[in-house]
Amino acid sequence: MKTSSDRVKIISLLFNIGRRMRDEKSKYSMLHFQTLRYVQEEGRPLMHGVAAFLRVTPPAATLLIDGLAKDGLLIRSLDKKDRRTVRVSLTPRGKKFIGQCILKKMSKLKKTFGVLTPKERSALVALLEKVSKQNR
Repeated sequence: MKTSSDRVKIISLLFNIGRRMRDEKSKYSMLHFQTLRYVQEEGRPLMHGVAAFLRVTPPAATLLIDGLAKDGLLIRSLDKKDRRTVRVSLTPRGKKFIGQCILKKMSKLKKTFGVLTPKERSALVALLEKVSKQNR
């Protein structure tokens, strides 16, 4: 990257796109959505697995999970083999909620990135994957 103004522009553009993807009426952030999506994909992940996926500290993940559990979207359960181990899973309400969120996000994605041709979208995906892998 040549200049700091390029970096500032990238940050600004990513922030703008993130704001467009947010549901203004929802109290849940993209972090909440990603947490629910991760739990859905993993089935019954461990709490530290959620923290690692989100790249947050275990206490931060615990606060996030506590809020989602309080709202009835997630449930915590002790592992049968090791009662010190806490697993997280979606409730039926959480499954319904994440399904609705995915539909809304897909609609917003279609509107936001609909200006791109299929070739441009493929190139964007490739670039984002490259950047994402590089930062791991």
